[in-house]
Parts: sequence; C-alpha cells; structure tokens
Amino acid sequence: MELLQPRHLVLVRHGESEGDVRRKLGTHALIHPNDEKQTEAGHRQSQITGRWIAKYIMQVYDFKKFDTYLTSPLIRTKQSAESLGFGGDWIKEPRLTERNRGDIQGLTKQQHKEKFPDSYQSMEDHPFYWVPPGGESILAVSHRFGELVNDLANTNNILVMTHRDVLWAAHAPLDKLALDKIEDVDTDSIHNGQVVHYTNINPTSGAVEGMELTWKRSVDPSSDTSANQVNDWVQVV
Repeated sequence: MELLQPRHLVLVRHGESEGDVRRKLGTHALIHPNDEKQTEAGHRQSQITGRWIAKYIMQVYDFKKFDTYLTSPLIRTKQSAESLGFGGDWIKEPRLTERNRGDIQGLTKQQHKEKFPDSYQSMEDHPFYWVPPGGESILAVSHRFGELVNDLANTNNILVMTHRDVLWAAHAPLDKLALDKIEDVDTDSIHNGQVVHYTNINPTSGAVEGMELTWKRSVDPSSDTSANQVNDWVQVV
C-alpha cells in the first residue's frame, strides 16, 4: 500500500508594483507597460510574506525548503520571489504570467469606458469570460494555470509567485468553483503579498487525506489581522 505524502501548494501575489501605485493614483502609463518593477513598499510586503510562510507553513509542517519554486517571468514577480528570502532555484514559468490586457493595458477604467465602450460593458456583465481587445480572458488564464497544476500533480511542496488575476483564475482548477460563482469573487480582497495555501492535510485532525488538495486558506500577512487568519481553513468542494 502506497504511503500518502503531505502536499502543499502555496500561491503568492507579488508585492506592490509601480503599476499598482499608478492605478491607486488613477493615472495611466503613456507606453502602457506590461512589465513593471516592485516598489520598496512591495519589497517589504514580500519580506513579511516570506516570514509568514516560514513560520506558519514550513515550521508548522516541518520542512526546510519547497521541492519546486516557480515564478511568473515578469520583473515584479521575480523581484518579489527574491524578496521572500528563501533563495532557492526559482524557475520562470510562462503559464504564471499576468493576463494579457491587450489594447487596454495601462488605461484607467474611465479611459477604457470611453475608448472601448462595448468592451467595458462586456467586462461589467461577465468579467470572467470578457476578452479585452487584443487580450486574454480570465477563463483562458484558468486553462493555462490548470495545465500547470496537472503537470505538478506528483510534486509535494510547491511555492508559486504570480499575479492577482492568476489567483482569481485559480479558483476554477483548484477550488472546482463553478464559473458563474467565480464571477462573484471579490478580486479587491487579493492583496499584494497575499498567500493562498492549499494542502491535503486535514487542519483539525492532522491526517493526510489522499493526494488531492482539499483544504485552503487565504491570508494577507501584511494586515493587522493576519495572525487571526492562520486557522481560517475552508474545505475545497
């Protein structure tokens, strides 16, 4: 009889980037860049996230390093991966890159609405299925992320550095959430430095339950309430 092994898949959103700052200010970029650097505040967020992972995952489950370290190839994610402080051989994985926003890349919501009114309305009506002009839907992102998850089915402990929309898209292959329910997900709750931890270990009994990642918690380590979120587990249906 094969001995069941503990598994952990830890997804992390990159720290604050130049683009995040720009969006908070309501400004747009003249060149519409897709690749922007992590800010100093983002570096600190990622450091906090790294310490949280070390304390509440690696220490609790008694392992010293992850089997696989994967990061989106974009600058802000590579910098955030380094800021976590684990070292490790980070592998650049294209399937973790941010969704392609095509012709609206860098635009504010108001500019999007003015320049592409039909696209804007489609985004409002069905955000998961909406395809930006010349871009990529979240549904398409979920497909490529799902392929990656399937490729990692026999890997025990995985650390991933990626983007907000990829974490949103992950609800489909990992949570088995119906697509209409995914549209109700509050993406504003996916903060910079957010940790989404999946495991096959029952958080109450400590027992390994098959090889499927059936338990999940989502924590913002930079928030004042992160210590209270440690045991906020939900069972993936």
